[in-house]
Amino acid sequence: MWTYNNIRITVVDLKEPSEQIVAKLQPVDAGTVYQFFGYINDTYPLQCYVVGSGDLSALKALARTGTAYTLAGPDGFSKSCYLEKITAQWMTSYNQTFREDKSRTDLVFKVVMELSEA
Repeated sequence: MWTYNNIRITVVDLKEPSEQIVAKLQPVDAGTVYQFFGYINDTYPLQCYVVGSGDLSALKALARTGTAYTLAGPDGFSKSCYLEKITAQWMTSYNQTFREDKSRTDLVFKVVMELSEA
């Protein structure tokens, strides 16, 4: 089971990119010169399903706080992350079966969250 700030989500895809800042200089009379300027904090694009408009509203509110929250998953996975951006799309469903603790008629949303490591 996955949660973000104790809000339950069903993760479909989580990527873990890593990136650094490298400038490439092209002198006229020599080869390429590379200059390392540091690294970019990792941003994790996460795709998930959220059941219920209340949970979706709670997640959206986290994008406006400027506070890092814990993304927790199976096998002890835990990262403190800021929610930079959230996009939700309502999914047509007649009976949701993601969560048994919610009504089968609750709305289901396909959500893309962009998280950055704190």
